[in-house]
Amino acid sequence: MTTWCKRNLPMMRMRCWIAAVIVAAGLCTPLLLVACSTPSSPLTASLELEGRPALGKPFALRLKMRTLMALTDVKWWFYVPAGMDLLDASREPSIDMEPGRTYVITATARIVENGYHVVEAMGWKETLVRSYYARSEKIYMLVEGEDIWLSHSPPPNHWNLANPNVSVVQFQPELVQNRLYLSGALALNQPVTLVYEVTPLVDLQLATVGLTVPTGGLESGEPCVEAEDAALAAVFEFSSHEDGVYRWFGPMKRQQTYSFYVTLIATAAGEGGVRAVVSETGSVGSVSRLAIGTSQSLDLSLYSPSLAR
Repeated sequence: MTTWCKRNLPMMRMRCWIAAVIVAAGLCTPLLLVACSTPSSPLTASLELEGRPALGKPFALRLKMRTLMALTDVKWWFYVPAGMDLLDASREPSIDMEPGRTYVITATARIVENGYHVVEAMGWKETLVRSYYARSEKIYMLVEGEDIWLSHSPPPNHWNLANPNVSVVQFQPELVQNRLYLSGALALNQPVTLVYEVTPLVDLQLATVGLTVPTGGLESGEPCVEAEDAALAAVFEFSSHEDGVYRWFGPMKRQQTYSFYVTLIATAAGEGGVRAVVSETGSVGSVSRLAIGTSQSLDLSLYSPSLAR
C-alpha cells in the first residue's frame, strides 16, 4: 500500500456541482424538443429555446401545447434551476384549449452562474376524476461565459458508482462530529484531496471508517490517515479490496480529530456521489449491534463539452 500524507491542506467547501466547461461557439438555436405526454393524456408539450444563451444574457423559452380534446383551465409552469433566473412569463395563469390548435406560452430566462443547468416546462389539467399532464423533454446546458453546449440529452457520464457502496444506519450521530470536503477545485487531470474529518465525542473501541468514491473516469488512491498525535493514527488498519472503496479500522479517542485522505484525479467528464461513514458496533449478549453510526455525502461533477462530443 502506498501512503500519501499532507498537512495544512487548504480547505475549501465544495458546491453540490463543479463544472469545467470548454466549448466552441456557433451552436444553432432554437433547439426544439420532442413533445411528450403521460399515457392516455390528450395534452402534448414541446419546448423551444430561442436566442443564444450566454452568461448574463436573456433568452426566450416557448412552451407549445396541443390537445386532442377541449380543455379549460389548463395550467403551466417553467422550471429553471439555481444558477438561472426566470425574468418574466405569460401573465395568464391558465388557458382554455381547443383541439387542432397550438398554444404558445412564453418566458424569458437568464443564466447568472456558469455551470450545468437543466430547463423544462409542463402543462396540466386537473379534474375531479383525473388529471392530465404533458411534460416537455429537458434542455441540458453547459455554460462558461459566452461558450455554451446545448442538448436534449444529458452529457455522457464516464464515472461509475463503486460497488459495494459503504453505508451505515444513522444511530446516535450526535456522538460523532464529521465533515467531508475537497481540498480544492476539481479539474481535469489535476489531483485534489478528498478529506474526511472525524471527531468522536466519546471513546470508540473499534471504529470503522469508510469512503466510497466513483470509479471509471474518476481515479482515486494514496489513502492516508492523520491525527495531531501520530501514534493515534498509526494504530489504524487499512483495507481496500474493491476499486473506489476504502476502509480503516481502529480505536478513536474522544475529542481527538482524525483526518482520512484519498487523492482524486478526474480523467474524464462525469458526475457521482462520494460517501463517507463512521461506525462502531457493540455486543448485547451474543448479538452484535450498531452502537454508533453516522455519515456524510458529497456530490461531485466535472463536465467538458469537448469530451461530451
